[in-house]
Amino acid sequence: MTAVESSASGLPQISGGSHPDSTDHQGLAIGGNVGAVWRGWWTWTPSHGVFNLQIPWNVIGVDSSVVITASEIDANGHRFVGAAALQVSSIAPANGVVTFKINIDWGSSLPMRTDVVVFN
Repeated sequence: MTAVESSASGLPQISGGSHPDSTDHQGLAIGGNVGAVWRGWWTWTPSHGVFNLQIPWNVIGVDSSVVITASEIDANGHRFVGAAALQVSSIAPANGVVTFKINIDWGSSLPMRTDVVVFN
């Protein structure tokens, strides 16, 4: 994971996930113009501000469609809707990685979880 731009606090780091370094998951066959779909999630260390983050995942290719959502998590890792605004934008898939911008709009650092869906 790398940061291209940051502000306000330390760079969020991946702290857990469903399969952050998996190389052998098989996607669900869908049909039509979608051949397979994968879903994963990652938790991040507390932070606030605007960052460009990356998630390495070998199922992502340059032509993948990637959807990313973000939410605050409590001490048990459960997602919830709090007062802070978490905004994901500028999602850019590449071979083996997706880069995205996150804005954690809060005055202090918060832990978060990103959920990722990849369509190939």
